[in-house]
Amino acid sequence: MLLRTLGARLPWSVCWALVCLHIYKVGSEEDVSSTRLIPESTVATSTVLAPAHQHGLYTGPFFDTSMPTNITAQLGTHAYLPCRIKQLGNKSVSWIRRRDAHILTVDRYTFIADERFQAFLVEATSTWTLQVKYVQARDAGEYECQVSAAPKMSHFVTLHVVVPRVQILGGPELYVKAGSTVALRCEISRALEEPAYILWFHESRRVLAYQDMHVERVAADATVGSLLIRRATRRLHSGNYSCRPSNLDPAFVFLHVLDGEHPAAMQRDKNSAGGVQPPQGLRRVVGQALLLGALATALAAPALP
Repeated sequence: MLLRTLGARLPWSVCWALVCLHIYKVGSEEDVSSTRLIPESTVATSTVLAPAHQHGLYTGPFFDTSMPTNITAQLGTHAYLPCRIKQLGNKSVSWIRRRDAHILTVDRYTFIADERFQAFLVEATSTWTLQVKYVQARDAGEYECQVSAAPKMSHFVTLHVVVPRVQILGGPELYVKAGSTVALRCEISRALEEPAYILWFHESRRVLAYQDMHVERVAADATVGSLLIRRATRRLHSGNYSCRPSNLDPAFVFLHVLDGEHPAAMQRDKNSAGGVQPPQGLRRVVGQALLLGALATALAAPALP
């Protein structure tokens, strides 16, 4: 009605300008009001706490679940525990030993006095790997790869330690006749890897007769090292022998070289030396019984006048 009245009194061009100004003002007020409907806290939250997964695409760090979670290493070797993280950004990566919650490493820094532990990054594959040198039996267990996100992200890897068995066949004592040839055999079984070497010692001296030492892989998990002793004599060859495979505990045997006596007879003499001795516990009980008997006899005897 107002525009009709004005149109009757004002030129047409002026009326059109007023109509356009009114439309522009209404539109501006609607934009301002719609903008004020969005709380500032909502805008900040959507920026800081962006969802980790949108439309099939990750927007933050995530673990590559195709990596192995069970690692097996042999005693004395090196173990490598992988943790592949995509889109890590500026987040830190820590390795934690689960059995005592001890922080081992943060990024490339080591936080344990044990220098066998070290973490390194393979940038080409975005993999943070925990290295455990010279693995010990007590290293077995679960380890946690943790990303410093909010909330924290964790990936677990379990380390299994295989302890091979080392023994000298025929031990712990061997009896041979003087002048005979003796073959000492050191067997390493239940082993994932063949030892790099096997050393032999006689008492505390290393045996250097390399022509008489041999190493043979007899099975997928077994190796035998042998030492040949030619024309054995009591003075030169009797005593304690040990074989020491690389990174494993040694095994021992005591060699008896006999002059003019059969080994079986020597073994019998050793077992029967000094007669048959009763067990220590039995000797103690018999002694106490004899003491009590003597005491009872003394008490029962009539008193002298």
